[in-house]
Amino acid sequence: MVSTVPSAAMAIRRRMKELGLSQKDLGNLVGRSQAWVSQELLKSPEHTIRHLWAKEPETFTRLLHALQWTPEEFSQATGIRFPSPVVDSSSFIPTTRYRMPIIEAGAGPPMWNENAEYITLDLPELRGKGERELFAVRVKGDSMEPTLTDGDVVVFWTEGAPEPGRVVAVHVHWDGVVIKRLQRYNGSWYLYSDNP
Repeated sequence: MVSTVPSAAMAIRRRMKELGLSQKDLGNLVGRSQAWVSQELLKSPEHTIRHLWAKEPETFTRLLHALQWTPEEFSQATGIRFPSPVVDSSSFIPTTRYRMPIIEAGAGPPMWNENAEYITLDLPELRGKGERELFAVRVKGDSMEPTLTDGDVVVFWTEGAPEPGRVVAVHVHWDGVVIKRLQRYNGSWYLYSDNP
């Protein structure tokens, strides 16, 4: 029976010889046993390397360091290629930077003055909505979960018309600003929590 050694294994063996590394030495440097080097790395190099690259990046990095190769040099010597992340720029959404006042839900009446806290957010362009018509509210509590959670920041447009089902920020006397869902029932408007 004739056994063939994959070319990647031959390249790794050559490199080990150049560096004066035994299987045991390489195993120690990588944090694995001599048996792993013999039975995994050199027997099924492509499978083993792809596993390390995807699931054990620290071990993969130690292997490269032990062999004194960069990822590019490793690929060139062994013929094993690694998938590179492909970014589809057509899926990018352009953003515009907006600076607006931010208040806490339930923190009393909104104060739009020089002492107000401001937040700067990069948002998708809000066509037709000027920066002066926007404000942000930091959610307090769990009344709007799962839609909004404690600490979320919600941006509101002051010129929007009321529509059933829309999330709104409303100043309620003695309760400050609350974030609720607007509903219409029998000709009247009501505020509802998503988490009653």
